[in-house]
Amino acid sequence: MQSVALIAPDFFLIVLGAVLSHKLGYPRSFWNWAERLVFYVLLPPMLFLSVANSKLALGASGEFVAVSLLTMGLGTLLCWLVRYVVKTDDVTFASLFHTGFRFNAYIGFALCLRMFGQEGFAYFALIIAFWIPISNALAVIVLANAVERRRMRESVRDKIDGRSGRATIVKLTGRAIVRNPLIIATLLGLVFNVLGLGLSDIVTAMLRNLGSASLALGLLCIGAGLEFAGIRSSMAALAAVSVVRLFGIGAVALVVTNFFDLPALSASVLLLFTVLPTGQSCYVMTANMGGNAPAVACITTLQTLASMVTLPLWIAFCLS
Repeated sequence: MQSVALIAPDFFLIVLGAVLSHKLGYPRSFWNWAERLVFYVLLPPMLFLSVANSKLALGASGEFVAVSLLTMGLGTLLCWLVRYVVKTDDVTFASLFHTGFRFNAYIGFALCLRMFGQEGFAYFALIIAFWIPISNALAVIVLANAVERRRMRESVRDKIDGRSGRATIVKLTGRAIVRNPLIIATLLGLVFNVLGLGLSDIVTAMLRNLGSASLALGLLCIGAGLEFAGIRSSMAALAAVSVVRLFGIGAVALVVTNFFDLPALSASVLLLFTVLPTGQSCYVMTANMGGNAPAVACITTLQTLASMVTLPLWIAFCLS
């Protein structure tokens, strides 16, 4: 019951967001601006303060990052193996592939802060600072190649040839990674932490107030983005990737953290990270790159709803 109590407030906000959007008529344009507000203005201050004020030792932090990347790398390989288990077309698989190793930051931040406090939150921020660029690069490479192969099969002439088209996509994605406010905030927090720099009480209070507003609004946006139409399409592939995301990578994390004897706090933070549902940014990338966006919308909804059951089970395991 304790695990359910920990996660219930967050999923209540997700349900409320769905009601506001689908039943009470809050328009999509409102939620688009709300998502941008959270991503660019409200959430970065929380990340910055958590990392800047944390008492993470450099050695322990380096080990944690290395173990986290190894875990997610093995998890990504597990996602890739799905294509040999479930038959689907290349573009659909490439579209679903990155939903198996990308994550919903808002759910993760809310749960991590409640379960592990500021120190655990700082560990969580370290994971995303390193995993976001890697996961985006993997997603772009696989999806761009699948879309290009489809274009070649269909003999569709594009204004951009295959090689330059891929280069343009990679360039644009690289620029998005460099400009990602979550990565920037985490790296700035690390600089302040390592150099021992401080902030005035006024600035700290202002940043803390901005951060406090981010999680509730972010969770409401998740609910507003749920898509319930067409969830049965490509059901076998959707289910297989979701099982990997919600169970498989968590199992990998248990093995790896035990093998390297990671401390309890950092091991629990990593486990939480590995069992989060996928993020809605997967849909945006897939749609912009010409992938199977409806399938990604469906799997995002499927994983979010399923995580209402799976996350309490993993949390209960963490707390046992």
